[in-house]
Amino acid sequence: MTDALRYEWVRIRTVRSTYWLTGIALLFALLVSIAVSWAMRATFGTAEGPSPEDLREIGPWLGTQFARAGAPYFIAYLLAMIGILGWGHEYRHGMIRATLTALPSRPTVWVAKYVVTSVWVAVTVLACYLLATVVGWLFLSGLDVAIFTGETWQGLLRAVLYAVVLSCLAMAFTALVRNQTAALVFLFIWPLAIENIIQLMFFIVPGLNDHAELPRFLPFSAGNRINSDTVFAPGDTLFGSPLTWVGGLLVFGGVTVVAMVASASLFSRRDA
Repeated sequence: MTDALRYEWVRIRTVRSTYWLTGIALLFALLVSIAVSWAMRATFGTAEGPSPEDLREIGPWLGTQFARAGAPYFIAYLLAMIGILGWGHEYRHGMIRATLTALPSRPTVWVAKYVVTSVWVAVTVLACYLLATVVGWLFLSGLDVAIFTGETWQGLLRAVLYAVVLSCLAMAFTALVRNQTAALVFLFIWPLAIENIIQLMFFIVPGLNDHAELPRFLPFSAGNRINSDTVFAPGDTLFGSPLTWVGGLLVFGGVTVVAMVASASLFSRRDA
């Protein structure tokens, strides 16, 4: 296992796309935080500007680039591409044969890829989140705005969880289809188009109106709740409508575990 982890660590650090995607994620977090914080400071206290009550969740908003408010967590999607390319390059360039020659134990190769990629994604999300919130704190210092609250730190944990789970799901799908192009298309088309179409059908088609709450269990819709749901309130249930963030994590994580188990099984049995 040590050799497999070392091998994967060298691989992820010698692929240029890793640094491009990581750099874009950090730059995106920085620019969004600067733009939003500057605008809020410029208008704070004016008639059309935000009030302190409006900004009570500004910490997690900035940290997740407004995924807390329901927007897609763009940084998580960027970093999931690192996982896709981690498997995709193996099959696209025929490197998997060399990998399995150097490391004959397929289970250790499989585990090492997930462990190393997950750690890289988690550390990058941590850096992006802290960078964005620190920039917000610098811009909004002196105003009646609290950046580093309990919800901000909880938001950090949830952002890391979401990004890691999304990356693992993307890796599992890539390992299943052994095609990085198909996996990249899936990563964006399914959550941004297909699930939205399904939800729209449940609202438009008369026969489905009575079941309009079912789409909340779609994997990416449930996953979005990890970031966008607020803290538990009295009376909340895990799988209520809408899902709590824990309920969303269980649904999204459950789908990811199933995909990972399937990918591990096929990776152990299929020819390289």
